Amino acid sequence: MWSKNSLQKIFFVIITLADMYLEQTKILTYTVLAFLIAIWWAPSLIRLLVWLKFWKKTNRKINMSGEAIGDKTLQKFYAQDESKLKVPRGGGVLIWVTTLFFAIFFWILLKIDDQNQIFQYLNFIDRKQTFIPIGTLFFGSILGFIDDALSTLESGGNYSAGGLKLSQRVGIIATLSLAIGYWFWDRVKITRLDFFAYRIDLSNLWGLNLAWLIIPITVITLLALWGSSVIDGLDGLAGGVFIPIYLCFAGIAYSRGLFDITTLLMVMVGCMGAFLWYNISPARFYMGDSGSTGILLTLGVVAILTNAIYLLPIAGIMLLLTLLSNVIQITSKKLLGRKVFLAAPIHHHFEALGLTKNQIVLRYWIISIIMSALALAIGLVVR
Repeated sequence: MWSKNSLQKIFFVIITLADMYLEQTKILTYTVLAFLIAIWWAPSLIRLLVWLKFWKKTNRKINMSGEAIGDKTLQKFYAQDESKLKVPRGGGVLIWVTTLFFAIFFWILLKIDDQNQIFQYLNFIDRKQTFIPIGTLFFGSILGFIDDALSTLESGGNYSAGGLKLSQRVGIIATLSLAIGYWFWDRVKITRLDFFAYRIDLSNLWGLNLAWLIIPITVITLLALWGSSVIDGLDGLAGGVFIPIYLCFAGIAYSRGLFDITTLLMVMVGCMGAFLWYNISPARFYMGDSGSTGILLTLGVVAILTNAIYLLPIAGIMLLLTLLSNVIQITSKKLLGRKVFLAAPIHHHFEALGLTKNQIVLRYWIISIIMSALALAIGLVVR
C-alpha cells in the first residue's frame, strides 16, 4: 500500500512536471511569436531608417579615443562604410522595441485583471527576476540609440568619431552599472558567487563581510561587455554571435527555475533571429549601438542574477577576444609604438590576412555555438 507521504511526493512531482511543461510551452511559443512579429515589422523599420538617412554621412577618420586613424588597413575598411553603402544603422531597435512590447503587453493585461490566473501565467515581468534586466535593456538601448542618432547627423554629433564622446559613454555606462550593482547589494542581497565548483560567500570572505564587492564586480562586468560591442563590424557578425550566448544563459536560467528570465532571453533570441534575417550579407540595416549596448548590458545583468559570471568568458569567447584585441592594440601602439595586429578589432585583422567577410562571420558563429554549448554543459553540471 502507498503511504500518505509517498502519494504526496508523487503528486508533487506530477504538479512540478506539469508546471515545467507549461513553462516550456510558453517560452517556445513566445520565442516563435517574437520572431514572427519582429520579422513582420522589420521592413517598415528599414524603410523608416532609410527615409531618415540613418547612416553616417562621412567616412570615419577618427578612432574611439579621438585620434586620427593613421592605420591604412583600417582606413581601407572604413572607406566602405555606410556613408557610401547607405545602409542605415539602428537595426537594434527591432530587438528591444519588440521585446519591450511583449513584456509590457502581458503586464498590462495582468494589471487590468490581476486576479486572472491566465494573465498571471502569461506575464513575465517579475520584480525579483526580470525587473532589472528589462530596465537595463531599456536604458542601455536608449543610450545606444542616442549615440547612433548623433553619429548620423551631418556634424557627426559632438564627437568627431561619431556620436557621444568616449568619456561620456563610459561615464554613463559606469553610472548605470553602479546603480545596478547597488541594487544587487542593497535590494537583491546577492552575496554568493560561483567559480566552477568553488563557492565564494562575499558576506563571509576571509572572516569579513564584503558583500559590497558585488558593486565593483557588476561595474567591471558590464563595462567589459559593453567594450566588446565593437564586434558589430561585419554583416551578420554580432547577431550570429549573440544568439548562441543568449541561448546558453537561457538554458542556465531554466535549469535554475528562473522561468521569467528564460522567457525574456528567449523573446530576445526570437527578435535577434528576425534581425539577423535582414542583417546577413548584404545587410539591409546594421545593429548599431541601438542594439549592442542594451543586449550586452542585459547579458551581464542576467549572468549575475543566474550566478554564472564565470561562464561569460567561455560562451562569449569571441566577445572576449574582440575586447582584448582592441586593448592589446591600443596599449602596444601607446607604449611600444607598434601594432600587434594588422588591424583591430581582430575580425579586421583576419580580413587583412585575406579571409572573406563571410568566412570570418561563419567561423565566428561556429566558435560561438560550440563554446556556448560547452558553457551550458558546464553550467548544468556545476550547480
